[in-house]
Amino acid sequence: MAKAQSFADKVKKKSEGSGIKVVKLVYYYKSPDNGAWRAADKFVKIYPDEDENNKINAEIKSGKARLEKN
Repeated sequence: MAKAQSFADKVKKKSEGSGIKVVKLVYYYKSPDNGAWRAADKFVKIYPDEDENNKINAEIKSGKARLEKN
């Protein structure tokens, strides 16, 4: 029995999809324990109807707030 869908078909279908962008935000902060620099990252989905700059800035502010609590 032959395959109904190839890998290339899956990739093509996924890329034609919804137009969602994924952005990786990387935060650098000083560790409160030993003062060493640490990195934390987060992936943010941006939908076509959202303003890209406002979404990224809001995520940056919320990410910094979470890291300052630690």
